[in-house]
Amino acid sequence: MLRRINDTISYIEATEDPLSADIGIIKDGDATWLYDVGNGESSIEGLGDEYSVVLSHFHQDHTGNLEKLRVREVYLSKETCNHVHQGIVVNSDIRIGRLHIFPLPSSHVRGALGLEIDGTYAFVGDALYCKRKDGCYLYNAQLLKQEIEVLRGLKAQFLLVSHYKGLVRRKEEVLAELEMIYSLRERGSSEIRLRADDETV
Repeated sequence: MLRRINDTISYIEATEDPLSADIGIIKDGDATWLYDVGNGESSIEGLGDEYSVVLSHFHQDHTGNLEKLRVREVYLSKETCNHVHQGIVVNSDIRIGRLHIFPLPSSHVRGALGLEIDGTYAFVGDALYCKRKDGCYLYNAQLLKQEIEVLRGLKAQFLLVSHYKGLVRRKEEVLAELEMIYSLRERGSSEIRLRADDETV
């Protein structure tokens, strides 16, 4: 289902069956950009324009529809390029008109990219999430610290988080949670391990 955030940004909601990430739709003058392309044809019904695309990372629920859309250009990380075999690799911040594409360190996956629009909203895909193993959430402490620094440096006050009900989160609220998690690191350990049933996560 299509949801609107403002006159510039809308999105197609994530689905569970098939698993598909939220698809961001950004109008920039005559151009239309997509942040992620989702997975499964039902998630892209009605999308008919030619698009420039930013892929948040290489997981199938974010990239699966790439070959089904008319795509002008694709911006992605080296890791994502290794999976989809096309596109412009982003190694550092890129600014295109009102858009800011940036690498985003993440415990969830290597090679995540974010997309900031007009300095107000920033798509972050799954980058806020971490790995899960043996009933625990696992964060890489160094990557988490770097992620906090990147997010704090954004002008945007709202983060658009894939698979999050309603998509929009206040940046300061997210930063408070991530900083709390980072504060739990133990000396000498590169990993922060939290029980999956911990209410603070």
